[in-house]
Amino acid sequence: MRASSILFVLSCIGAQVSADAIKHENGIRRGLEPALRSHYEPNSSGTFKCLDGSKTIPYSALDDDYCDCPDGSDEPGTSACEGVGDQLFWCENKGHVPGKVRRSRVNDGLCDPECCDGSDEYATGACPNQCEEIGRAHREKLEAENKTRRTGSKIRSTYVKFAQNERRRLEDLIKTKSSEVVAKEVEVENARLNLERMETNSREALERKKGTPLYAFTLSQRLALGRLRTKTARLESELKDLRNILDELSKNYNPNYSDMAVKAAVKGFEELSKAADVVEGDIEGDTEASVEVYEEIQDNELDELERKDLDGLLLMDDLDMDDDEGDEGLLYKLDEYIPDSIYEYWATIRDLTIDWMIKLGLIRKSSKPAAVPSNSAEAPHVSAAREKHRNLSNELSKWRNEISGAQQTLGDMASKFGPDGEWKKLDGTCIDKVAGDYTYELCFFGRASQKSNKDSSSNHLGTWSKWEQGETHGSFEYYSTQYYEHGAKCWNGPQRSVRVSLTCGTQNALLSISEPEKCEYYFTATTPALCWPLDTDAKVSVKAEL
Repeated sequence: MRASSILFVLSCIGAQVSADAIKHENGIRRGLEPALRSHYEPNSSGTFKCLDGSKTIPYSALDDDYCDCPDGSDEPGTSACEGVGDQLFWCENKGHVPGKVRRSRVNDGLCDPECCDGSDEYATGACPNQCEEIGRAHREKLEAENKTRRTGSKIRSTYVKFAQNERRRLEDLIKTKSSEVVAKEVEVENARLNLERMETNSREALERKKGTPLYAFTLSQRLALGRLRTKTARLESELKDLRNILDELSKNYNPNYSDMAVKAAVKGFEELSKAADVVEGDIEGDTEASVEVYEEIQDNELDELERKDLDGLLLMDDLDMDDDEGDEGLLYKLDEYIPDSIYEYWATIRDLTIDWMIKLGLIRKSSKPAAVPSNSAEAPHVSAAREKHRNLSNELSKWRNEISGAQQTLGDMASKFGPDGEWKKLDGTCIDKVAGDYTYELCFFGRASQKSNKDSSSNHLGTWSKWEQGETHGSFEYYSTQYYEHGAKCWNGPQRSVRVSLTCGTQNALLSISEPEKCEYYFTATTPALCWPLDTDAKVSVKAEL
């Protein structure tokens, strides 16, 4: 009886010691996150309400190594509620930064790096408190990284300034060019109307010239020339066939044959051939020929005659213009020099002047100076008008393209080149690194490539595609990873691609190259563009992660 009483007392004392071990020396429960401490304060009724509100238990049931609450909230300092929800044990880690481990790892005899103070092994005592040493090394590393970040941030500020200047330049360009485009559009339209006027006048004048007897005669001669060439070609073919027949007959006939017609034909052919040879010999020897010889016209000369642009000849015939069209043609030539703004007034005055001069007998009545359709030669003033319209149209297109390009770049400033446009400075900048038998090159927002150090061969690894889409747009993490995709296809594999992990650095440099999967490359690089200032909330989270 006495022995059993002693055992009961000892068990009670052990339970009390175990319960006390759950608490710090200042009374705060182990593993309890500071934000939740108010929920675990004792109350007058001596009870605890589960954090999900599903159950109320005695306060003494907290951290008794038995899971009473469905959400496991009654065991913040033990592993009793393993597998219930996402239960984490909070480590204070004095001298370092707080950490968390899963409650299932509490008192498992293993030292978790998240709890450098060993508080997660309070029952086993397996892990000493190393937070002072670890915290000091962490702070030294953090200070070195912050020093790099401060230096890189200064460089980044020059990138931001470049982007600001570029943005202002583009905005000014768009504003200036937009107003110039409006004026240029009017100028192009006036040039087009002037060209159409001149082309219309040219067509009318050309049609009038085509109605002249001389043009009709020339056209008939061309048609006759074509028919004559066809007939000549046919006769030459027949003559060739006849000569072949007679030549064969001359070689193979029997002289003793009594057919006088055949003998006469052969004899006549031989005499004709001798006469032809004499003429050719006289011509080659430059002697006086006994027969009159005409120089044969060549096929290329006939081709040239048939290809001759009759419409162009009409336009180039200045004498015809002067003699047949009259003196008022000079007034029409002045059209190309008259400004568009006063052309209508000029046309009225010009026509009235011509009418009066004809009535007074000062000039002869005639047609306007010719211009031409688009498929033939053009009169000089029409060519000048066409060239003017073409040049103005090209200039207008160039200005529109400049505006479009500037607007695209301004859009990229916000969506592609970082929150402050800082990456615009690096657009097209290339960095490289030698790794083994290859030199790897990365051109920001351009291409990634692999070049052989043994020969001139090169592989396209990918073209700029995107930032890290899995992170919030505009966040530090979003701009920490770039993707270059759709590279050259691997032999019996996928298209090559590159994922680039970026960190803050004082230089733009490639640090490492690896190929974790076939034809999927992983680059690490540093850049001042990612050295965000440390004095903003967004950067503080980065600082904590470091």
